[in-house]
Amino acid sequence: MRRWSQRGFVLITTVLSMTVLLAFLGLAIDSGYLQLLKTRMQTAADAAALGGAQQIRMTGPADAPAAARADAALNGFTDGIHGVTVAVSTPPATGYYTTDASGVEVTIAQSVNPFFMELVGSGPATVRARAVARLASSPSCVYTLDPAAPGSFSASGGATVQLSCGIQVNSTSGTAMTVSGGAVVSAANVTVAGNYSVSGGGVISPAPATGVAAAGDPLGYIAAPAVGSCSQTGLSISGGTRTLDQGVYCGGISVSGGAYVTFNPGTYVLEGGGLQVSGGASITGTGITFYNTAGAGYTYGAIGFSGGTTVDLAAPATGPLAGILFFEDRGIVGGAASTFSGGTAMKLQGALYFPTTALTYSGGSSGDPPYTLIVAKTVTFTGGTVVNDDYSSLPAGSPAKGGAALSE
Repeated sequence: MRRWSQRGFVLITTVLSMTVLLAFLGLAIDSGYLQLLKTRMQTAADAAALGGAQQIRMTGPADAPAAARADAALNGFTDGIHGVTVAVSTPPATGYYTTDASGVEVTIAQSVNPFFMELVGSGPATVRARAVARLASSPSCVYTLDPAAPGSFSASGGATVQLSCGIQVNSTSGTAMTVSGGAVVSAANVTVAGNYSVSGGGVISPAPATGVAAAGDPLGYIAAPAVGSCSQTGLSISGGTRTLDQGVYCGGISVSGGAYVTFNPGTYVLEGGGLQVSGGASITGTGITFYNTAGAGYTYGAIGFSGGTTVDLAAPATGPLAGILFFEDRGIVGGAASTFSGGTAMKLQGALYFPTTALTYSGGSSGDPPYTLIVAKTVTFTGGTVVNDDYSSLPAGSPAKGGAALSE
């Protein structure tokens, strides 16, 4: 009896030991599988976040979620299939970059039934992966967006254009960039999708790199301001001193006759009429954005500074329009060119964003601002121009964005 008792004890011990060993083996196998799934899922989340951020750069934030989910699917995780969820937020909903409009957060989750641990009563496990990608600041500060125009970037008439940053010309024309008539253009680097022409003693330094892929719109990710009802209609100021507040100015704003106008911080929507400053007038303001658009009964008007005026304006340093001084409605087609010249003393700190219309620009600066960013359909430089790229006052750096990079 004792021998049989001992044999029974050994059998029970062996069975229990084997059960424990199999449980540990199952745990090891399941843990390895879940870790492999987590690795694959993290790769998919990284790719999806990068793809979403690049989509913002190409077409704006509206298409980013679809692009991110498509990239996740290419890497094996399709939203709504096999218990997979792919959540996309732009800007990111959590983390350090919730105010960055160029950021994309992707969270992938999947409920998984383990192979072995389910046998010992363990329920489904949820695997998650998260990634955040943002657009990096671009090293360039002058962009021309027209895809085919000759002379998309033009300097002539003895203009001197000195840039501490780069130039990107998207036109594929054989004369996409033209410098003539003794004009001198110097920049950190120059890239042209097509080719360039130098004549009449013109100089470009350094020599442009040609045949480079178009850079796209570096401000395309920024959402346009909302346009509400009219605050004022057809505002014309001639002479005297005046202070204005943000609002919707239907019919635009005209300042002339030596008037001195201060713009309080905020967003000024120019619904038709644009902004015209002439006749020795002066305007000043800090923390402001002008959104130039059109509306029912109010025809689009360009921005024009001329006639010995003095202009000292600075964009906001924070918020959704950080670094944006002039923002033209992207829906404007065939609008008149805006002109920042005519003997004007200008200090413009911020982006001059005219994606669908031409811009004529000359310096005559009364004091070089830390940064000026020019993004327009085409740009013509006349006169002396100095453009700096010190974005230290902007927490997110230059509002012009280039390639995407993972941040979290």
